[in-house]
This record gives sequence, structure tokens and C-alpha cells, in this order.
Amino acid sequence: MAEKGDSSAIGAETTSMAEKETPSMTEKEASSATGEETSSMAEERKSSAVGDETDLEKVVEFGKSEMKLNQTVGLGRGDGDRAFLDVQPVILGSGQNWLNDGNLKCAMVDRVLVELLLEKLSSSLPDQNEAAKDLQLLTKAKPSCREAFSKLNDAISRLLSPLSLTKVESNPELQEDLITTVLNILTDDHNKHLVGGHPRAIPLLTESMKYGTDETRRNAIAALVSLSALDLNKFIIGSSGALAPLLEVICVGHPLAIKEAASAICSLCKVYENQDKFTKIGAVKIILQKIKEGILVDELLGVLAVLSTHNDAVEELGDPDTFQYLIDIKRNTASEIARKNCIQILFNVSMLEKPSFGDEKKKSRRVI
Repeated sequence: MAEKGDSSAIGAETTSMAEKETPSMTEKEASSATGEETSSMAEERKSSAVGDETDLEKVVEFGKSEMKLNQTVGLGRGDGDRAFLDVQPVILGSGQNWLNDGNLKCAMVDRVLVELLLEKLSSSLPDQNEAAKDLQLLTKAKPSCREAFSKLNDAISRLLSPLSLTKVESNPELQEDLITTVLNILTDDHNKHLVGGHPRAIPLLTESMKYGTDETRRNAIAALVSLSALDLNKFIIGSSGALAPLLEVICVGHPLAIKEAASAICSLCKVYENQDKFTKIGAVKIILQKIKEGILVDELLGVLAVLSTHNDAVEELGDPDTFQYLIDIKRNTASEIARKNCIQILFNVSMLEKPSFGDEKKKSRRVI
């Protein structure tokens, strides 16, 4: 009887173990099925991505044999800073409406819009004015439109082409919109490389610092500030002829433009070669004069603090009258920024080591 009881117990235990194993097998099968489903979904997504890219290529290839536009693309302009897109259908040669069929994602649509507007810049003057205004609004409002310039072929050249064909200031409104668009797209780092390396971009920005509306001039300088965030662009700007016009803005510009120019000079002077060039064209004397006139004292003392790591600049700042003037500012100013900049300048002047007699090459001493 005991053996029979033991046998019964063993049988029950075996049955229980079998029941426990059954769900385990089910989970394994489910896992396998899930894996197959995931793999299938991945393949579908990959296929969809390839399809999307193919769709974009179909839309942005503007060969007349492949595409026709039944209406123009424009922007409804609301009040304030908002730009409202009025996207008209884009009809392929096959008659399929890609936008309304939902085959393009938002970023792809924005790339198409930018492409259309760049095409329009090569049209009549009224079309150029309208396209430039739309591009300015789009690139201000939509990051994907700014990014589009790094994706589309020759986008920077086409954007600048209306300014390259005539005097930059011949159409002030067009100039302002295009220069502002350049400034807008520079929030994208890829565009900093593209614009900085474009042979006409920095010269056109330099011309726009000298000619154009106040807004155009400020935005041109701000664009140089943005470009100078990249070290390579600091060298390009320094070799482009932009330094003297920046200093001219300090001399006679509007206070807002002077502030932008001061930022540009500070950024560019992180490269020794640009420090040297600014010093040789009289930056110290000009900036000191503006400080004595009480114009943007904090900002311009900041420029002098950067320049004061250069030997030639320090010699000018070490003039007894100038040195005493800086001490007086430090003692009397209520601005902590001005005080710190004065201390930095005075320290650099005091720490200057005079080159030995006959040494014609003066080297910069950077004090950290």
C-alpha cells in the first residue's frame, strides 16, 4: 500500500512538472513568433524608408518630363513671426498627387518647398522678391527648412545668385530677405560649413555690412559671428577682407551693429592671425575712442581684453595716459563687466615681456 501511495505521489508530481513545462514551451514558441514578426516589421520599415526616399527623388527632380505644377507654392503671411504654409498640390507626370496622398513626410515636404522657392529665385524680379520673402519666413519658422539647404544640390549658390548677378544693394528688400535667410540657416552646423566654404558667401556678407538697410547690415554681421563659431571659418573670414569693414562698423555704425561687430571681432581674435591683422589696421585706437565717447563700454572693453594678449596692442595700451584712463574706469565704473575687463587688460599690459633688442619678430603673450 505504501508503494502504491508513493507511486501515486510520483505520478502526480510528474504530471505537475509536465504542466509547468507546457507554458514554457508556449513562451518559447511565442518568443519565436514575436522574433519573426519583429523581423518582418523591420523589413517593412526598411522597405518603407527606401520608398520614401524614392518618392522624394521623384518629387524634387524638376525635369519637365517628370513633373508639372498645377499651382504655385506660396506662404500665407500672418501677423508677427508666424508663417503659415499654403501647400498646393504637386502633380507628377503620372497624374498622382503625392502631397495629398500622404506619401511625403513633413520634412520631405519642406525640402520640396525649399526646392521650389530656390527655383523661383532664378525667375523674374517679382518672383525673386516673393521667393526670397517666403524663404526668409520659412527658415525662421521651421528647422526642417533650414536643414533642407544642406540636403539640396547647390542650394547656397542658388540662394545667393540674385545678389551675385548685380550690385548687392540694388534691390534692398531682396537683399535683406536673402541675407536674413543666410543668417537663419546658420543655426544648422552643416550649413556653417557649406556657407563658410562657398566662394561668394563671405564676400557678399562683407558687402552687405557696408551697403543695405540697417537690418541687412546687422544680419550680415550676425551671420559672420555665427560662421566664426567654426575655427576654419575664422581663418576664411580673416583672409576674405571682412576685418576692415567690421572695424568701420565700430567707427560709424548704429549701436546695435557695433554690438554685433564687437562680438564678431572677439570671436575672430581667438585666432592669433586675426589679432595681428586687427591690431595693424588700428583697432586699439578706434575702440579706445568709442569707449571715451561712452558707446558700448562693456562690449568694447571686452574686445580690448582679447586684443591685449597681442604684443603690439599691449604697447598701445601701455601708453601712460591710456593706462591711467583704464585704471580710472576700473575704479569708477558701476559695471562689474567693465571692471573685470579693465583688470584683464591692465594685467596683460603689466605682464608684457619686452622683446630683446634687435628681435624683429614680436610674439603674442597669452595670459590666462
